[in-house]
Amino acid sequence: MQPQCHLLDAESPPILHDELIGNILSWLPVKSLMRFRCVCKSWKSLISDPQFVKLHLRQSSAKNGDLAHLRLVFERKIDNTGNKIVSSCSYNELIENLTTVVNRRNSHFRLKNKYRVIGTCNGLISFVGVQLGAGKEDEDRCWVQFWNPATRSKSPKTPYLYHPEIEPVTFGFGYDPSSETYKVVALLFSVDDDYHPHPVKVYNMGSDSWRSIPAFPIFPSPFCSDGIYLNGALIWSGHHYVSHLDRVGDWDKFAIVSLDLATETYAELSVPPLEMQSDLMPSLDLLRDCLCVSHVKNNTHFILWQFGVDKSWTCLLNVSYEYLSTPRHSLRCVLCVYGNGNVLLLIEDEVILYDLTENRVELRVEIPTNIYCYPDKNYVESLVSPYGN
Repeated sequence: MQPQCHLLDAESPPILHDELIGNILSWLPVKSLMRFRCVCKSWKSLISDPQFVKLHLRQSSAKNGDLAHLRLVFERKIDNTGNKIVSSCSYNELIENLTTVVNRRNSHFRLKNKYRVIGTCNGLISFVGVQLGAGKEDEDRCWVQFWNPATRSKSPKTPYLYHPEIEPVTFGFGYDPSSETYKVVALLFSVDDDYHPHPVKVYNMGSDSWRSIPAFPIFPSPFCSDGIYLNGALIWSGHHYVSHLDRVGDWDKFAIVSLDLATETYAELSVPPLEMQSDLMPSLDLLRDCLCVSHVKNNTHFILWQFGVDKSWTCLLNVSYEYLSTPRHSLRCVLCVYGNGNVLLLIEDEVILYDLTENRVELRVEIPTNIYCYPDKNYVESLVSPYGN
């Protein structure tokens, strides 16, 4: 028997299965998907479905190595009071036309001077607001909000976190995949002649209160940055207990501690061999989804160590300040590594494209003085809601 061949009517439109439509749409940028919600009710329902949001996020995260998709978060001061605009750009845009990037108005979010960015995760940017108390009896308080730049949606304020006579406060923002919950962690500590730890505070996105967990086991580095999110954990650098801040230069006490967001327990990681001989503190960074530590050696070289899956450290970068033609105090960190030995280095007032193979600077891009970059807060666009489950 000959197989039958079914021909479509010439006037009948081709039919695509819902699963195939979902797969095709999941590769599109958020801006297009926001427009496509108006095509029909079924597309609007599909694009809003939590499973589709997860699929789209996986597709976006898979492009992390692509400089056209990986985005750098930065802020631009707009007046003398400290008010600012927070935005982002791809690394390709950063290299090709920084001036256009920092002056454009799309996907910008205006923040007053009492706010600062504390973290990014799965397309969400979190920022904290601080209100100082009016007097001794009036406690300082802070709150957190979440923003999705791609969908232009922002959450309301979290409940207030009060911290009387506790300075400073450092935060972390990340995702617990076991409970599918976004969490903010606040490390509270007070400093006089000694380090006084306080219970760590945790907020689950969408909840109505902060919870307490045991105190952080080490003293976070003075003026330390906020925690780095990696693979379900938040990570900070610091020092084992010291009796006075004057001793924080004892680099043999340098430590790295992670907080597992699922179990909310601490673990101390190994540290790279730091041949410091410098008054500059080591810096914790995130590159290509790998934990890194950078430091200055002998006041002449910038060293970058990368933490591997085998839990060992590998020297990724060892470059002389002489080759960079820049003062040693001005180099902040490595923004990204790509291609065959090319790195983007963030200096105080410029970005440098450096060729490791040829040991030479390929490109310098000046950064306006009113721009501040968040090198450890890269993000990819997503449909994730800032309102919680």
